[in-house]
Amino acid sequence: MILGTWSDAVLRLFTPSLIKDPAIRRWGGSRLMRTAKAHNRLRYRARDREHRTAYAHHWEELILDHNGGRPLGRRLEMKDGWLRDDSHSLPHLDALLEQTDAIIRERGGQKHSDIQQPFLRSLLFPGDLEKYPAFLDFILSAEVLDAAARHLGTVPVLSRTRPPGVRFMESNAALDPGTGGPFRESQLYHLDLHDSPLVYVLVLARDTPIEAGPWHFLPAGASARAVQALDYRKPGSAYRVTNERMHTAVPEDETVVFSGRRGDVLFIDSSTCFHYGSRNATIPRFQVMYALTSPCRTDFSLTWMPQIPFSCPPGASKLSRMVLEPWR
Repeated sequence: MILGTWSDAVLRLFTPSLIKDPAIRRWGGSRLMRTAKAHNRLRYRARDREHRTAYAHHWEELILDHNGGRPLGRRLEMKDGWLRDDSHSLPHLDALLEQTDAIIRERGGQKHSDIQQPFLRSLLFPGDLEKYPAFLDFILSAEVLDAAARHLGTVPVLSRTRPPGVRFMESNAALDPGTGGPFRESQLYHLDLHDSPLVYVLVLARDTPIEAGPWHFLPAGASARAVQALDYRKPGSAYRVTNERMHTAVPEDETVVFSGRRGDVLFIDSSTCFHYGSRNATIPRFQVMYALTSPCRTDFSLTWMPQIPFSCPPGASKLSRMVLEPWR
């Protein structure tokens, strides 16, 4: 514990700069990720072992208890890095959509101080996860956690640092002073660095046509070809990739577009599937975004970023506690 606290203090001096593009280009994304993973496996080895052992030996027991003793009606499985579910039957989805409607009526189309980028703005404010409980009820549902755990090979953790584990985001060209200019930041192809594998769960809160700037992504197989062809994540390689450069490696027609109806859901490993979004959202896009990781991430955010608190009610299942409770 003393050694871990000392190492955190040292790492806080320089690790915040490692998420910036110049450091990623200088050191290479793969090298930074391997270094962080090795550190975290030592720093958080007890928690990592607990989650991996629970999944390897007790998962069926955990998920059955979490689901109130009822077996799962279906087992969702991500293939080639992603899974789309348009059944509109996932638990708590209807309640989640009702609560996103309430937030959109109150806050949609307005400028707020909490923005990720000018083209991507947060609609969740402090206290909202208690006011709107369906946000956590949905991501904690047995079917959703089962799909994520089967991909991760461990009991997942709802991200407490970067990115926030629960977001409700509006993309709206009318709120972006840079609309009409070059695409930038997450509007360009990239692979996420904060963990690998990881699972994003995206929920369309409103019908999302192409004019709403939906997520575009390449499946894992196509993305792996691009990584090799572009020397991506190696020293000297930029974190963001333009369409023109990407399509020298992978034909444009291999891109998948997550447009569709309100309530459509995408599970995706954003560390292995190149992706971008929020381009020219002339029709506002409203999307719930969840980030599930392993306990041992491939970044150093737990050493220097404050942890987001998630409320875990008394009597919650062991699985809920493992996903939600703080542990640093």
